[in-house]
Amino acid sequence: MTTPYTPKLNRRSVLGLMIAAPCALSVSTSLALAQGAGAKPTLTMAVGTEPLSLDAGRVAGGADYLFFGNVFEGLYSHGVDGALVPGLAEKATISEDGLTYDVQLRANAKFHNGDPVTADDIRFSWERGVDPKIRNPRANIILTNIADVEIIDPLRVKVTLKKPDASFLDNTDQYWYIVPKAYIGRIGDEEFSRKPIGTGPFKFVEFKVRSHLKLTAFDQHWGRVPQVSEVLLKIVPDEQTRLAQLQTGEVDIAASVTPVIAPSLKRLPTLKLASVPTFENIAIGINAAYSTNESLRKVEVRQALNLAIDRNALLKTVMLGYATLEGPPCAQGVEGCDEGKVPGPYAYHPKKAQAMLQAAGFDFSKPLRYVALAPGRAPQSKEIGEAVAGMLGKIGVRIDMSVLDYGAWLAMYGAKVKDPNVDLFFSTLTDYNPDPSGRITRLFRTGGVFSWFSDPGIDAKLDRINNFVSVEERRAFLNGLWTDIHTQAPQIVLWSTTTIYGMSKKIDWEPSRNVSWPLLWNVKKTA
Repeated sequence: MTTPYTPKLNRRSVLGLMIAAPCALSVSTSLALAQGAGAKPTLTMAVGTEPLSLDAGRVAGGADYLFFGNVFEGLYSHGVDGALVPGLAEKATISEDGLTYDVQLRANAKFHNGDPVTADDIRFSWERGVDPKIRNPRANIILTNIADVEIIDPLRVKVTLKKPDASFLDNTDQYWYIVPKAYIGRIGDEEFSRKPIGTGPFKFVEFKVRSHLKLTAFDQHWGRVPQVSEVLLKIVPDEQTRLAQLQTGEVDIAASVTPVIAPSLKRLPTLKLASVPTFENIAIGINAAYSTNESLRKVEVRQALNLAIDRNALLKTVMLGYATLEGPPCAQGVEGCDEGKVPGPYAYHPKKAQAMLQAAGFDFSKPLRYVALAPGRAPQSKEIGEAVAGMLGKIGVRIDMSVLDYGAWLAMYGAKVKDPNVDLFFSTLTDYNPDPSGRITRLFRTGGVFSWFSDPGIDAKLDRINNFVSVEERRAFLNGLWTDIHTQAPQIVLWSTTTIYGMSKKIDWEPSRNVSWPLLWNVKKTA
């Protein structure tokens, strides 16, 4: 029996500009008027970071999903509310043992060059995704667990897994993007990385490093046809500059608005805010496996560092409430993070923290080396480091802090050989849907791409994380896994962010929940 599944200006000068400057006619509005009445308007958006890869099989970092999420698609997708919905698949039927997915493709799905999406493309995307020469760093999340993709007919495939994976359909969204077999066959992998085509609501036009990314609407999309004709994503790392461009009308939307600026934007008559909860997890990573400071290998030291941080105070003073405190090391709504079944967060207890460090023989004379992330990628990233350093200082822990821009920080964070001279570091990694397997394996498995931690017991559980047919059994298993990670304290867990966008009142847009990048297919803009 089978079951069908269809589901640079300083802050003061910028604020003065925002309050006093007249709202000029925006570039995007001018373009829309030039197109004539009835034409779709264009959209201009200022973003803080740029993608490092345009090849959906070669993801380099979280910022790449700014591009991938709008240009590529998987078999399944997620709605604006975060719920699982069919994507390129019309439906999937799952076998009782959880090993076989009979997938029916949409008959009207097309690539941006007009070629239809067929079963050949599905199989090819899997084969390419696990090809060692492509070096897909996220292949092990679901692709390496696929034993075969059998072509039944041009619009139907049978996907057989090596072991059951209760999160499989959820993870086809970001971890198995479908790419065109015929097109790549003609131009090759390297040219595809420069001139990619997908099936998403927008088509790639142009990317200029440190300048802009241009997309155009794909009006033949099977269901999510954009209501703007073109999107210009301006790469503007400095928040004050993004907000100045928003106020003068040079851009329609500004991404990555920080909590400290948000209240000022709300008071301006021509602008408004949109905020949405995400699964972007913010923490202070602890180099428990590789640091030359061997005290960080002691669980009681890591627990003490957690007890030294007043997260509620940080939420109010640094984030101004624009975040959700995490309980254990998982965001609310993530599978297995059930209240009452997983321990709550570490309470703020500085005296106990200091006593535990003293009992563990911690060397207070030796500063912990902390690497912060420069502004642009995550809200208040630099300020978080400064505030945490201040709180640790209150119990006698000294901090030597350095700041890296996004590219350098990501290279350090995900380096194959971790830097033994880093003790603490800013950590952000997203659960792209309610399933935690993508993040948790990369963060906490020995040798994981973003893991600075090693524990045989955790590794053994991670080997079994997706080997379940029953959702209930897997949730209970995850309760235990999250409990173990909470006890081991490989991070100082802080919160999951609220993404804040500033926008013109001419924009009507509901940002998608539980993603930390903007999906723009449902943006509306009035003249």
